[in-house]
Amino acid sequence: MQTHPGFPEACGLTAAEAGALMAAGVGATGTHGSSAEWDDSHNANLPEWKRLCIRSYGDCKDRGWTGSCHDCLRRCEGQHDWPINICGPRKGKR
Repeated sequence: MQTHPGFPEACGLTAAEAGALMAAGVGATGTHGSSAEWDDSHNANLPEWKRLCIRSYGDCKDRGWTGSCHDCLRRCEGQHDWPINICGPRKGKR
């Protein structure tokens, strides 16, 4: 694959086999980006406010935001808006 990048067939691989190898390499080395995009296409049928609540909850948990992520999710479901003043990014240390 290094000799013929972009042409896995030249190495005797199918495109699917090459893709599987590349994905395994990325997973093993951690060379994927540090900021993963949220794929919430499975929530496409939900109202936008609810999708925002779900994405914000994920950010809260993954990034260690202040406040109770669970309580803020429940509040967001009631108010249809994420309470960023209660659950948001931590302030930088001075």
